[in-house]
Amino acid sequence: MLYNCSYRVFNINFIAKVIFFLFYSFFVYAEKVPAGYVATWDTMPLIGNDYEIKADQECISFEGTLKRGKIEQPHITPFKIVNKTFSNFINGYLLKMPDENAMEYLKVDTVVIWPNYEQTDWYVLLGSNSCFIKWLEIQPDNIDAIIALGEKNYLIP
Repeated sequence: MLYNCSYRVFNINFIAKVIFFLFYSFFVYAEKVPAGYVATWDTMPLIGNDYEIKADQECISFEGTLKRGKIEQPHITPFKIVNKTFSNFINGYLLKMPDENAMEYLKVDTVVIWPNYEQTDWYVLLGSNSCFIKWLEIQPDNIDAIIALGEKNYLIP
């Protein structure tokens, strides 16, 4: 009888260890969360003058686009990618997604990420000289892959 009881305790200990190992493995090898990607990028939060519309523009205003987005989604905190992250994103985008309008991306001087942690895709807004060029819907891991690709295969300084 005592032998049977120790066998059950051994089974419970073994099962508990297996469950613990599975949970541990899941958390250690889990996919990187979107906020984890952002932490590795060189970014700046948008400030008040990023939303001020330039009156002398003969194009769709980039600042106006940001302002409309903020009115529609006030809970979102968009940010600019800057410095090396900016140039790596542009390089990676040119390499990964060749487009007939590739020259238009060479003029891009502002890239704003509009993260929505409730959705799988984030908006990436491209601007040049206060003009809105294009918006993209990209998953955060793909944004990170584009930045990494641009870092490895540097086209534009």
